[in-house]
Amino acid sequence: MPTLVRIGYGYQNIIGHSQKYLVAGAQGIILPQCESAQDVQKIVDAVKFPPVGKRGLAGERWNAWCLGEGGTLADRVNESNQNSIVAVVIESCNGIDALDEILKVKELDFIFVAPTDLSADLGVHGQIRHPSVIQKVEEAGEKIRQAGISAGMLALTPQDYSYWRDRGYNVMSTVAMNMFVDGAQAMMKSIVKYELQGMKRLKQMALKV
Repeated sequence: MPTLVRIGYGYQNIIGHSQKYLVAGAQGIILPQCESAQDVQKIVDAVKFPPVGKRGLAGERWNAWCLGEGGTLADRVNESNQNSIVAVVIESCNGIDALDEILKVKELDFIFVAPTDLSADLGVHGQIRHPSVIQKVEEAGEKIRQAGISAGMLALTPQDYSYWRDRGYNVMSTVAMNMFVDGAQAMMKSIVKYELQGMKRLKQMALKV
């Protein structure tokens, strides 16, 4: 399973910022708040070795971190360029509007559409299932899939997951707290149900006596 690092917006302008995570073993970079093809190209430059990008090679420890075993240095560079991941997050209407240009950038692996920030930009803060948000996300997902790129989306519930998977989204993200809370609630409901049934049985036994 690849390890991806989400950097802060603005750091795409500093190739070395992304490269320190790549040297540490990350196999890809995710850029949030993407609103232009130029933003994507800067991440490609940071993640990929020449001639694809501008990632530095001399003196790096990258090839000791599971990016290749054996072969020549050229073999490892090729393997890294083929397997390293470039991803961006679309969080605004400006990003949606720039999607056609963003999708033209080669080496882009997936685009995540962030519904919460998009809802804020649309003036319906936090309403990730608002019709205006759903429409934007669905339209963006269709464009992304038609371009042959993976589309990512947030799934807070099993219903969210199935809804967006049915619409072609295939990079799904969730919130760990939701999973923990949902699991705890399901556990407590089972416990309460069991204990209530036990109390009912005891009452029935008392009545028979």
